[in-house]
Amino acid sequence: MPLSANTLIHFTHDKEALKKILIESFRVFYCKESIVLDGNPTVFHVPMVSFCDIPLSEVKDHIAKYGHYGIGLTKAWGNKMGLNPVLYVASGSTLSASYRLAYNHFARGRGGPGDGDPDNWTREQKAVVDVLRYIKNYEGNLVRKGGTIANYRFSDEREWRHVPSYEVECDMVVGGDYYAVPENKAAVDAAVVDLRLEFTANDIKYIIIDNDHEIREFVQHLRSVKGPQYSYDDVDRLTTRLLTREQIMGDI
Repeated sequence: MPLSANTLIHFTHDKEALKKILIESFRVFYCKESIVLDGNPTVFHVPMVSFCDIPLSEVKDHIAKYGHYGIGLTKAWGNKMGLNPVLYVASGSTLSASYRLAYNHFARGRGGPGDGDPDNWTREQKAVVDVLRYIKNYEGNLVRKGGTIANYRFSDEREWRHVPSYEVECDMVVGGDYYAVPENKAAVDAAVVDLRLEFTANDIKYIIIDNDHEIREFVQHLRSVKGPQYSYDDVDRLTTRLLTREQIMGDI
């Protein structure tokens, strides 16, 4: 059995969020990231859309943590749209130390070019910061609403990400303290409110819903949003690609 899939899956806890994705594609949101590089913890926010590269037969644990609703798209679509796998880095590795040194030198201006002000970053400095947006620790604490899982192995998620190009007019990364201030958060979020990661009906491999009772609801939803998004043939095809969490947990 292959360790990775030909499908990239995005999960959500919210049924209405999945319906919205089917209408307007993926919205970009700032997500909180906590990583340790060379023993130094840092918290920041990155604009992104996340997916996992896990075969459907192995996705049960992921569903429990990240939501009962999801949409799977072809990996060919992901490659076309410029998605990339996350770079998993051990917190005390020599690579984490090397990147932290390069980031502080080139991006933060500690002995390197410029004054470290993001508004003055060159394209080369932005390219160094771009790598940070794809870094995640190999393992660490997973904080969810239900509690914290210690020594969670993030690499098991085989995450892929979409982040806006550093040429897009929005903040590439935002410090945790800065983002915690409500007026700062509002201004940062406003810059990405119209950004979308687009897909077509042909890119969809399956749509995951919670249970059989929701099938009719989602069929009607797909029919109601046809037009620019989905033709009648698209809707007919997509109704055959509805999977339930109950099926996945019990049968697959």
